[in-house]
This record gives sequence, structure tokens and C-alpha cells, in this order.
Amino acid sequence: MAIKLSIFGALGLLGQHLMDQVLCDPDLEIVSLHDHRHKESLTDLPWFAGPEAREFALKTPIFSPTDTAPGDLILSFLPDSGAEEIEKQHLQNGAHVVSHCEYARHQGSLLMPGVQTAAPQDETLWSTPNCTTAMCALPLALLHKKFGIEAVHATTLQAISGTDLPGMPAYLAQDHVISPLDGEARALERELALLFDNSFPVSCAATRVPVWRSHTISLMIKLRNNTVKADDLAQTLSRDPKILVTSKAPLLPPWQIECVRDDLLCAIDAIQPTSDGWFKISLRGDNLGQATTGLMASLAKALGKEQAKRI
Repeated sequence: MAIKLSIFGALGLLGQHLMDQVLCDPDLEIVSLHDHRHKESLTDLPWFAGPEAREFALKTPIFSPTDTAPGDLILSFLPDSGAEEIEKQHLQNGAHVVSHCEYARHQGSLLMPGVQTAAPQDETLWSTPNCTTAMCALPLALLHKKFGIEAVHATTLQAISGTDLPGMPAYLAQDHVISPLDGEARALERELALLFDNSFPVSCAATRVPVWRSHTISLMIKLRNNTVKADDLAQTLSRDPKILVTSKAPLLPPWQIECVRDDLLCAIDAIQPTSDGWFKISLRGDNLGQATTGLMASLAKALGKEQAKRI
């Protein structure tokens, strides 16, 4: 039996792409769509996802986020502003919520497949990390388990689509190299600390670049084991099907398309040791795909199956 889902923020950028993810998955079924723009004409709404998702939205009633959600799970991509009040009201009414909103990462269980999936059995609020955290968390988890990590520094180059719709048009990204959004670097630091239980220090510099889709991250990683080679890291990372190790050669490879495959969490372009015992790793991933909407759909399946076992 398919897990029934209510999608909140369905008409936003991530909500649209989430519909794309869910509609092709036979284990998931969308039973309601909710958005603040439920009274607006969908024919005039900018659409960024696939045509199947748009067709589905056009023929499906759009409810207010405050309306009752009939799904087994609420998957929420509501804007941070106002989301906490709305989602908590649904929680009080007995709903189960998977939220992408920042408040939920500190008040519910922050989950990341392959890193942190355990949650208290009586939990009803779960959260997904932001896209930048998701892209680097799985590689870090694999390396930490195998070799042990002492410290991480990350520099992110983030697409403007990550600012959320209506977001910044590309020309407004000029003169905002350091992201004008509050706490983007701090969010990655805090979320990795939660996912890894403060096992190693993380520092980050977050920047926004005038590209529409996909983020690039440069990681500096200090391992506890100082005998590890770049090939050892590449072999460990390439064992996970969500990670593609495309190159172990130059740190800055020639231009490549960001979204290599729809099923990937990230692609790793370079792994280089430094003379002082650190490793430089360059990775990129789709901030509208597996790092957000794909992750949300995966967690919905896992949580839905776990709920079914308890019934």
C-alpha cells in the first residue's frame, strides 16, 4: 500500500520538484496539495519542474496550509516565515510532519539517510538538513567511519535558486558574494554538529553565485589516520551509489555540467592531499534534486514504512 502524502508549499520551487520525485514513485501517493497561493491562478504561476508535475497540480485542488491534511505524512517546504506556527498546529491535531524548515532541525529529529536515520518511536516531527549540509554529510560520514575525521572547513558556492522563490533574480546576486541570507554558514556548521554529535569541529564560509541550479563545495578535511592516500578516499566514497567520484586529478577540473545524474546526491571532482596532512575535496550536487526533494521522498518512504509496522 502506498504511503499517502500531503505536500505543503506545493507551488514553491521545491514543492514543484518534490511532486516530480513523488509522482514517479509507486510507493508514494499525493493525496493533497497545500500552499499560501491556493486562491491564485495556477496558469499564471511560474513553473520550474517537469510537465507531469504541472499537469498534476492543475487538476488537483490546492488547499491552504491551515486546512486539514489527510496524508499519513505532511512533507513541508513552507517558507521559514510562518511555517513553525502552521506545522505545530497540525502536530497538535495528530499529524506527522517532515519539515525542511530551520526551526524543525532544532525541535524535531534531524535525519539524513546514510548518516542519521534513528529517531524516537513517539516522534511526530522530523526535519531534513539544508541542501548544502546534505551534499557533504554523506561523504563525511563515510570518511569518518572509515578513517576518523579531526576537523573540516567548507567553502560553498551556492546557486541563487537556494534563496527560495520569489528569491533573487540573477542580477541581484551581484555584490552579494557573501550570502545576504542570515546564518547560511552557521546552518551548515550547526547541522553537521547535530548529525555527527559534535565528533569534530566544522567551520564554513557560505557564498552565493549567479547560477540558477546546483551548489559546489570545497572541503578541507583533516583525518586522524595520517597514512591514508587519496586513492583510499576515492575507493571509500565510490562504494556508495549516491556518490559519483568523477576524477582524482586536478583540484579545479575543466567545466562540467553540475547535475550529472538525477539519482546522485553529489559528484566528487577532485581529491588532493596537502603537504600539511589535509585533503582537499571538490564536490557538487543538485540543490533542487537529491539534496532536498529526493532526500525528502526517501525519508517519507522510510518513515511511512516504520509507521506501518507499528499499526
